[in-house]
Amino acid sequence: MKVIGVILAGGSGTRLWPLSRRLVPKQLLNLTGNNTLLQETSRRVLSVISKENQWVITNKDLYSQVKTQLKNLYDKDSVNSSGSQNSVHIMTEPESKNTAPAILWSAIKCRKMYGDDSVMVILPSDHLIMRENMFLEVLKKGIEKASEGCLLTFGILPTYPETGFGYIKTLEVLNSSRDIYKVDRFIEKPNKAVAIKLLEEEMNLWNSGMFIFHVGTLLEEASKYSPEIYRAFCDINPDNESDVSLSFKSISPMSIDYAIMEHTRKAFVIKADIGWSDVGNWKSLYEASDKDDDGNITNGEHICIDTKNCYIYGTDRLVVSLGLSDVAVIDTADALLVAPLDQTYRIKEVVDKLEEKNSTKHIEHTTVDRPWGHYRILHKGPGYKIKKVVVQPGERLSTQYHHHRSEHWTVVGGVAKVTRENQEYFVHENESTFIPVGTIHRLENPGFVALEIIETQCGSYLEEDDIVRIDDIYGR
Repeated sequence: MKVIGVILAGGSGTRLWPLSRRLVPKQLLNLTGNNTLLQETSRRVLSVISKENQWVITNKDLYSQVKTQLKNLYDKDSVNSSGSQNSVHIMTEPESKNTAPAILWSAIKCRKMYGDDSVMVILPSDHLIMRENMFLEVLKKGIEKASEGCLLTFGILPTYPETGFGYIKTLEVLNSSRDIYKVDRFIEKPNKAVAIKLLEEEMNLWNSGMFIFHVGTLLEEASKYSPEIYRAFCDINPDNESDVSLSFKSISPMSIDYAIMEHTRKAFVIKADIGWSDVGNWKSLYEASDKDDDGNITNGEHICIDTKNCYIYGTDRLVVSLGLSDVAVIDTADALLVAPLDQTYRIKEVVDKLEEKNSTKHIEHTTVDRPWGHYRILHKGPGYKIKKVVVQPGERLSTQYHHHRSEHWTVVGGVAKVTRENQEYFVHENESTFIPVGTIHRLENPGFVALEIIETQCGSYLEEDDIVRIDDIYGR
């Protein structure tokens, strides 16, 4: 029996704004340790599902960051998008259509490669799991059960009347000595009164969004309960980019819960006491993290005086808190959030306001990661933008040109190799070069230390979509 781990990494939520942005969602953030949530999701299952049996599904906007993070977790030869041996396989959705299309696309691919009796473990990439050993025990039991021909979901024992989660009602009272139960029905996110009632009953679990599917059973149930999506994928080559793109275009967005799990009679739930959190807002991250003697969580340079039970996050500057309690203070280079922890669930209201103002502060940070390194916007005004660009050793930007802007590069660290039209030359520290509008050019770092340049852009339009790529080693 082949077991494939499918890691869903295409989400672009902003519930941890201003730290998370649409182009830097929470799965790509380092929130609790040395690894990001995506890296932890992949690493956590290695003893059960090796990296060559892991498929990570993301979107084109996040592809480069996902690939870079997995390379950093393993090694540069163990991650690709072609599925060769000894590699994490990255699958790129042509469009975001919720979880059902992504999962059924994976199931068709899995059936083609390994047959109907293969098993898929579906893992969101943005969850925290504190009890790793218990998680692995539950995972093994779940795989064994799913191999019998059923569809299994992970259920979390409720501890308070949460209105932001879906619930799973079992057919019998939960027993502390048992793990797996037949599902009676799924309950959408309830209001407070209903959530209190569900908590009082002894038959309900939170729906974690983690699943283990027998592939043949999943596709059989999809043909009955979600025929539109099933038909879109059942006869295509799941590795053909054009076929997959057409299939995604032809269907409506739908979650796997709504498409199949709420209808099938082959659903089971495994009770998972695994220290789980979906990290839905700053309060939930606070509750899931280690705290100091005053109940505070701090990051960056800070001074806390008479401060208790707070989440203090800083990046570039000193953060001082005085006489605060139960507050989140999240300071980034371009935005500051100050809010009671129990109000941080309202972050969507902030994002909506930013969209109304046509701001980009919910989309990306002033520092933007790229597969070759990163850049940071230092200042911008009408007709100009100033960046600091850092290119890692041995890396290079695409061969490109711009319709609307010129660029002036000053090297402040390392050595740059510059291609400008048919000319190649080196620019050393404290030297500069000029790239006129429309000129084909490339920047690369031939050295063994990071290349740092100050880039001054001038022109009528200075956004990132004014990049026409001719050649790119990262496949963008």
